[in-house]
Amino acid sequence: MRADRPSPLQWLWYAVGGRLPDSYREWVLYDLTSPAWVFRHLARAGVQHTVWLLLLLLPIPLTLRLWMIAVGVSVGVVFSLSFMEDASERRLIKHGFPAGLNRRIREEATGTEKRAELAAMYTAWYTDGRGEPAS
Repeated sequence: MRADRPSPLQWLWYAVGGRLPDSYREWVLYDLTSPAWVFRHLARAGVQHTVWLLLLLLPIPLTLRLWMIAVGVSVGVVFSLSFMEDASERRLIKHGFPAGLNRRIREEATGTEKRAELAAMYTAWYTDGRGEPAS
C-alpha cells in the first residue's frame, strides 16, 4: 500500500491525539494495522511522554527530578501498553473507519491456523482435558 505520509508537524499532531486530514486516511489505517503497529504505538506514546521533561525545570535536586521523570514515563508506558488496542481503535474511529476494523485486519493477517493453535494451547492449559476448568 502506497499512502501519502503526513509531514513531521502533522505526525506530531497525530501522535498527541489530533485528527489528520482525510487525504491521510490510508496512511492512518496502515499505521494502526501494519505488522509494526505496536512499535508505532510506542513511538506515539514516547512523544506524549516527553511532557515529563518539564520536571527538569523544577527547583529541586537533580536526582529527584530524574527519578520523577523515570517513574512518570514508566507508569505512562505501562498504561499506554495496557490500552493500546483501545487507543488504536479510537484513532481509527476518529478518522472515519468502522469500529473493530483494526482487529479484523490484524487477525486476517496472522491467519486462522495460528489462532486455532493458540486456542488449543489455552484450552489444554486451563482445562482438565474434558473441557472442565482445571482446579
